[in-house]
Amino acid sequence: MTWVAWRVQRLQYVAAAVAVAVLMVWLAASGLDSQAHWSQMSDTGDVYVLYALPGLLGLAVGVAVVAAEAEGGTDRVAWTQSISRARWLTGKLAVGALVSAGLTALLMPLLGWWIGATRSGPDIVPRNFGITGVVSIGYVLFAYLLGAALGAVLRRPGWAFAAGVPIFTAVRLLIDGLRPALVPPSVASYTAQPVIQPSGWVLNGAYLPLGRTSPALGQTWASPWTRMGSCFYRTQSQAGLGRCAVRAHLHFVLEYQPESHYWALQGVETAIYAAMALALAAIALAAVRRRD
Repeated sequence: MTWVAWRVQRLQYVAAAVAVAVLMVWLAASGLDSQAHWSQMSDTGDVYVLYALPGLLGLAVGVAVVAAEAEGGTDRVAWTQSISRARWLTGKLAVGALVSAGLTALLMPLLGWWIGATRSGPDIVPRNFGITGVVSIGYVLFAYLLGAALGAVLRRPGWAFAAGVPIFTAVRLLIDGLRPALVPPSVASYTAQPVIQPSGWVLNGAYLPLGRTSPALGQTWASPWTRMGSCFYRTQSQAGLGRCAVRAHLHFVLEYQPESHYWALQGVETAIYAAMALALAAIALAAVRRRD
């Protein structure tokens, strides 16, 4: 069954491997010559491409798992053999998942090096987090199973891919928004706003009443200056801001995710995507079983 699953989709797998190989060449070239004008011009666009890559790769491979065979009618031929629908689908999903995850894993060390060569800041900040570590494997597996599930339901590869892109994008944006709370953030307190912030991903900062490390119930993290009143406008020094804060019984609080939380956040987010991928596999199996 494994060999049959490979042969049926070998063109998609080879095309995906070629695309990843081309990307690896580009990453190596831009990382080695990061000071070149052409490399610096792509500072924003390349990050968007790398963010989109797991979703596009997973969907492109996943939509053909069931939908391509359903469109051509070859799935019914397979079901007349001695294997069950569940085994047929499980074998196909396993091969595609290994290929997608394997190609993504090949990129991980190169991406980690490329980030260090072309970008500044810790890996935990949003711009670097989604294209480093193991979380990209979670993205590609989720996209792959999303494509397979949509293909099993819609039975058309093109429609499945078109529907999968906005769904994957919406889920990425949702989980990205929840990321600050996936692991409890750290808190640092100062007399006045610090000139040098702690290393990591700063989430919020404000002057709060002494004894509080988060806004009161019903309030939000306000601008640091709104709680200082006119005292702030009468001073221009850091020491003066400290005196204003002491007089108003306030202290400056920073909420942040330190660099030490990087792997914990990677693990939690990857587990969320893996759980959603398993749920999508169950949906694909149910859709295949329900077919006449």
